[in-house]
Amino acid sequence: MAQKARARYARRWKYALLPCLLISFMYCLWGSMEVFTGNASNFRFTYFEALLPLLALTAAVTLTLTSLVSLLRKRVFTFVIALIFALALCSYVQNMFLNLDLGLLDGEKTDWSQYRTHGLINLLVWLGLTAATVTVMFLFKKRARRAVRAASAVLLAVQVFSFGIVSVQHLTSEAHTEREATYVLTGNQQYDVSAEGNVIVFLLDYYSNDYIDAALKQYPDMLRPLHDFTYYDNCDPVYIGTFPSVVHMLTGNAFDNTITIDEWFRQSWEGETARSFYRQITELGYKFNFFDSNNDYFGIRYAEPYVENLRRLTHSDYTVRYGRLARVMTQLAAYRYAPHALKQYLKPDTFSFYSAVPLNGGEVETCRNQNSFYNKLLRDGLRKVEGDGKYFVIEFLKGTHPPYHLDADGMPDSNATLEETAAGYMTIVAAYLDQLQQLGLYDDATIIITSDHGDKENSMQVMYFIKEAGVRRDQMAVSSAPISHNELLGTLLFNMGAQTDLPTIYDFSDGQLRERTVMRNYIDTNYPYVPKYHSTATGTHTVMYAYTYTGDRRELRKQFRRGPSEILPLTESFN
Repeated sequence: MAQKARARYARRWKYALLPCLLISFMYCLWGSMEVFTGNASNFRFTYFEALLPLLALTAAVTLTLTSLVSLLRKRVFTFVIALIFALALCSYVQNMFLNLDLGLLDGEKTDWSQYRTHGLINLLVWLGLTAATVTVMFLFKKRARRAVRAASAVLLAVQVFSFGIVSVQHLTSEAHTEREATYVLTGNQQYDVSAEGNVIVFLLDYYSNDYIDAALKQYPDMLRPLHDFTYYDNCDPVYIGTFPSVVHMLTGNAFDNTITIDEWFRQSWEGETARSFYRQITELGYKFNFFDSNNDYFGIRYAEPYVENLRRLTHSDYTVRYGRLARVMTQLAAYRYAPHALKQYLKPDTFSFYSAVPLNGGEVETCRNQNSFYNKLLRDGLRKVEGDGKYFVIEFLKGTHPPYHLDADGMPDSNATLEETAAGYMTIVAAYLDQLQQLGLYDDATIIITSDHGDKENSMQVMYFIKEAGVRRDQMAVSSAPISHNELLGTLLFNMGAQTDLPTIYDFSDGQLRERTVMRNYIDTNYPYVPKYHSTATGTHTVMYAYTYTGDRRELRKQFRRGPSEILPLTESFN
C-alpha cells in the first residue's frame, strides 16, 4: 500500500514539477530580472546581487509548491495543476500582449480610474483562459495533464532562452561593466551649515509658479516667512524634466540631442563653463554638497571632482538586505504579470529598492519616506560647523511631484492635494530658515528657492525666490523680470562675490520682453524609437519638443497649445 502511495506521489510530482517551476521562474526570477536588465542604472545593487537570492527563492518555491501539490487528492490535484498553469499562461499573455505603459517606478501616482474599461476586458481574458484551461483538464484528464506538462516545458524554455539572451546582453554591456564604478551622494553633512558663509539652494521638484498662486488662495500666509526674499514670477526652467534640467543648471551646458546621453554628461561636467565655475567657487572658499537620494539623472561620475559628498561605492559601503531585496523584486514581477485591475496594489517604486540596499551610514534623508528630512530637521536641527570653509549646498526635495504626499504642515498625508503639498514644502523651508536664524547664519546667507522644472503640460514655468546676503525687508518683493535657469551659475557667482561674464538674473528688468525657449522630452511616433540610456531596452521618448515664446507664462501656454516651435529627434532616450 505504501509502495502504491509512493508511486502515485511520484507520478503527481512528475506532472506538477514543470507547471510549478514555470510559475516560480516567472514570478521569482524572470519577471523582475527582465526589468532590472532594462533599467540597471536605476538600481544600486548589481546583477549578481539580485540573481543569487532570486535563484535560491525560485528553487525553494518550486520544490515546496511541487511537494505540497503532489500530496493532494486526484481531483483536487488536477484542479490545482490547471489553476497553476492557467495563472502562468495568463501572466505570460498579460506581459506579452495586454500590458499598457507600466510607467516609471518613481513613485508618481497613476490615475487608475481612467483604465477601468481596459481593466475589465483584461480581467475577462484572465477568467476566460482560466475557465478554458480547467475545463480541458477535467474533460481530457491524463492526456490534458500531459499536454499541460508539455506546454509548461515550452513556455519555460522560451523564457529561459529569453533570460539567457538579455543576461548576456546586459553582462557584456556598459550598463553592467560600469557597475564596478558606481557613485552615490552621501548625507553625512546634510544638516551641516558653515560658520563662515553659506549659499543654499532649495530645489523643489516639479514646482510651478502656478502652484504658488493656487496654494496662496488656500494658505494666504504661506509665503510670510519669505519676507526678505524677492519672488521672480516669470522664471523659465529651460527644460521640463529633472533630466536634463539639473545637469544644465549646474554646468551651464545646453542639452545636445545629437549625441548619447553619457557623452553629453561628460561634455557638460568637463566643459569650460563648469570647470571655470567650480574652480572659482573653490578659490572663493566654497565646498559644494548636493543632497538627493536619486542620482542617475546627474551624470554623477563626471561630477566627482566638484561635489564634496559624492563617493565611489565599494562593497563595504552598502549592505544588501537579501530578504527585503527578494520581496521587492518579486513584487516588481507581480506588478508586471498581474491583471490590470490588481496593478495599483502591487506597484513598487525606486525608493523601496534603496531601503533593500542601504548605505552603511550617510544615507541622504528625503521627504519621500515619511518626510524623514523634516522630522530630523525638527528633532536635531542644523549643526554649525567651524573651520571647514564656506558651503554651497543644494537640497533637492520631492516638491509637488505627484503623488502629493504632504499636508500644509509638512506632515505625511497620502490623500493630500497639490495645494496642501505646495504649502507643506514652504513649511519645511521656513523651518530650515528658522534654524539658520537661531544659529545666527541667516543674515549672511544667500538662499534660492526654485524648482528644476514645472508641470509637463500646462504650468511649465517654475517658482523662483532669492534672498541675497545682507538683505532685510518687511515685505517680500516681486519681480516679473524674464529670467531663466540659464542665469543660475552667474547669479551664484555674483552672490559669492566673484567677477563673472556669465549672465545673471540681475541683467533683466521688470516688464522687459525676452525670447525664451522651454523644451521637453516627448513620445512622437512619427520619429523612430531610440536606445534607452544605460540599458539594453528601447527608450520611451523619441524627440524633444521646443516651445519658443516672448512674454510670460500666459504666452508660453499659448505657444504650448499651438504646438512645438521645433522638434529635435533624440539619439538616446533617458527614460
